[in-house]
Amino acid sequence: MTRATRPGSIQDAVRQAFTAVGGLENAANDLGVSLSVLSYGTELREDRPGGLGVNYLDRLGRIEGGAAEAVARHFAMLAGGVFQPVDPGGPLAGDVHSLTREFSDVLHLHAEAHSKGSRDPADYTPQEARAQVREIDELVVAALRLRAAMLLKTGDLS
Repeated sequence: MTRATRPGSIQDAVRQAFTAVGGLENAANDLGVSLSVLSYGTELREDRPGGLGVNYLDRLGRIEGGAAEAVARHFAMLAGGVFQPVDPGGPLAGDVHSLTREFSDVLHLHAEAHSKGSRDPADYTPQEARAQVREIDELVVAALRLRAAMLLKTGDLS
């Protein structure tokens, strides 16, 4: 059994990670450490700050957002994804407009890449692919910004 954790804390994220691998015992086996080491390493105590290092990462990320972003990118990559920071502020109507505009830009480049004017109408050229990646990134940011705005309205920031 894992200790109680404060929602949104790094200890809660670690607890969720333990749950994802089937519990504390499985996590200990996967990591090759004892149950007590895992429990000890995730406890937040000022007489022994740092735990397994996650407490330091959490604290550093709270002090400087860039530190959190670097760690988020790393773990997102390990999970097979990407991390894209978003600013949930601003008017909601602008977010919907941005989302549809960015999607339109992706469609436009796709059509250009597969038109007779392209050097390779059957596929993307490297230059076209780079341009499309930029547009897709802008679409993802617009979608995540809209998602963040919706989550703020629900009060659920997960």
